Amino acid sequence: MKDVFEFKTEHLKNLAKRKNYLTKKYQDVLADDVPISIKKELKTIENLILSADMPDEFYRKKPTTFSIKNSHDEEWYFQQMSRWIEKHPQVTDGRFGRGSIYKFALHFFVENIALNTANTTLSSEKLAENVKTMNQNNTQQNDSQLIRNIENMTSLLLAMQQKQFNYIPERIDEQGMVQYAISPMTHFELEQFGFETEINPNKELSKVFVNYKKIRNQDKQLIRKINQKGGTLYDD
Repeated sequence: MKDVFEFKTEHLKNLAKRKNYLTKKYQDVLADDVPISIKKELKTIENLILSADMPDEFYRKKPTTFSIKNSHDEEWYFQQMSRWIEKHPQVTDGRFGRGSIYKFALHFFVENIALNTANTTLSSEKLAENVKTMNQNNTQQNDSQLIRNIENMTSLLLAMQQKQFNYIPERIDEQGMVQYAISPMTHFELEQFGFETEINPNKELSKVFVNYKKIRNQDKQLIRKINQKGGTLYDD
């Protein structure tokens, strides 16, 4: 984990970079024409830069330790956080005491929420909504990527099949010449004779498709087992 000096240095650099970017972008724009959101962000950046350094006398006036009154509700929240920390012990350097966990929660919120200029003017309800939306967007992005992969794979298979059918010989005639039939993938053949689909359970294609899915699922489980064992296959 970064110490406070490293984080403050990086934070101030990012703020200065953002301020310079916005200033240059709107330098030729009349003050009245600059969007209100940009004006608020620039003001927020200036305030964050000014408040980045904490005077020593301010720290000396504060108590070095403080207590938090516990309750049934507070204990429930703490236990949920504690369970998360147990799964990610590196975030607190392996410390599981209350002080370490509360410090992590405070630092995480300040570094990722409070000092993010995009969050400064947002209410707690809006922040919570943004977090939920972010999770939904990630799920949607994963689903969209899966659909694109399926579309690309289907398109590739169809193109390969169409190309292959053009070169499948039907028979060899008496002169030893290879005779080719009309590709069964042409629109003429489909209109005249139809085509098997995997939906009809009585068709051979459907039976092949069912067995293929079983085999593919077995391979997926095998790959998952290999990955869980760090790349080593176990038979147990």
